[in-house]
Amino acid sequence: MWDFVWADGGPVAGPGAGAMIIQLVFLLGIFAVFYFFLILPQRRQQKKEQEFRNSLKKGDKVITSSGIYGEIVSIDGDTVLLEVDKNVKIRIEKLAIRSYAQPSSVG
Repeated sequence: MWDFVWADGGPVAGPGAGAMIIQLVFLLGIFAVFYFFLILPQRRQQKKEQEFRNSLKKGDKVITSSGIYGEIVSIDGDTVLLEVDKNVKIRIEKLAIRSYAQPSSVG
């Protein structure tokens, strides 16, 4: 009988402790996948777009997000004055500029 008492060494971690560690590792793995496949590429794209908008200058031929072609006449902070035809100018947000126009597409 005394051998049985001495054999009980005290509380032992139950089967839930190992499962909890596995779940934690699994959740961290899912977070890492989301970060590297969703968040990181989106940040890179935003940085690239911001650099593009900061590099705009007078005389650049651009296309807006609504498909309007024009040439930048002036830049005032976050707005751009765009000449879309002779004596036809519109003021738009810098965020509305999508890309540079190809030289052959603007006449």
